Amino acid sequence: MTKPLLMGIVNATPDSFYDGNPQNNLPTLLAKCKDYADGGVDIFDIGGESTRPSAAPVPAEEEMNRVLPLIKAVRKTWPKIPVSLDTVKIPVALEGLKAGVAIINDVSGTPDKEMFKIVKDFNAQIVVMHTRGTPQTMQTMTDYTDLLGEIKEFLARKIDEAVSCGIAKQNVIIDVGFGFAKTREQNYELLKHLSFFKDLGVRMLVGLSRKTFLAQKRELPPKRKAQTLAANLVALQGGADILRVHDVKDTRKIMDFYQELQGAK
Repeated sequence: MTKPLLMGIVNATPDSFYDGNPQNNLPTLLAKCKDYADGGVDIFDIGGESTRPSAAPVPAEEEMNRVLPLIKAVRKTWPKIPVSLDTVKIPVALEGLKAGVAIINDVSGTPDKEMFKIVKDFNAQIVVMHTRGTPQTMQTMTDYTDLLGEIKEFLARKIDEAVSCGIAKQNVIIDVGFGFAKTREQNYELLKHLSFFKDLGVRMLVGLSRKTFLAQKRELPPKRKAQTLAANLVALQGGADILRVHDVKDTRKIMDFYQELQGAK
């Protein structure tokens, strides 16, 4: 069994749903990266534009100003830990790849062919995620006739598009898109049936960390830690290959326990 990887979320934004107060200054962000590295992170996922529901879009130039100094500093400080760039914009992705990014995490749901081509040119990896609409509209687009089947068909098509643009299949990663154009009940159904997507033949990233559908009544994001850890264990049982999280140290403990449990006689 391949060991699952731990991806730490680094929000270089002033409007993160999780971090709250402005986090987009280099010393604060590097301190967070150090905590992640000390906690056993396998991948840094750096993003300069919030994708929470109703988030406003950010111009490409502003997004680059937020992420590029951090990417360069992280690559210099922790050269052995790969960097993922959470962006939907081709100019931002291109500059990130030039700065040493290994993965483009595109949550748009519909990556432009040009995005696939630049990822191929740099022999990088790409995450393709299922969603509908935009952060402004996605929560109104939750009608499915066959939730699991429609998401699987969508992701299969995106894998084919990536491969047709020259990306090796092993460099494609899928994300079923928890919280994106899905109700609470639909998110639960997805989590319960993650193994349904394993026969697509690529790695699966799962991003559950502190999301709204995990909340109990009146809970804010920092209060969703227990549910997040429990959900991530369920995701591992369902075949998750990469867990994208805010709580690196605690999730590392869960992952190590899961690996030990799998190896137990």
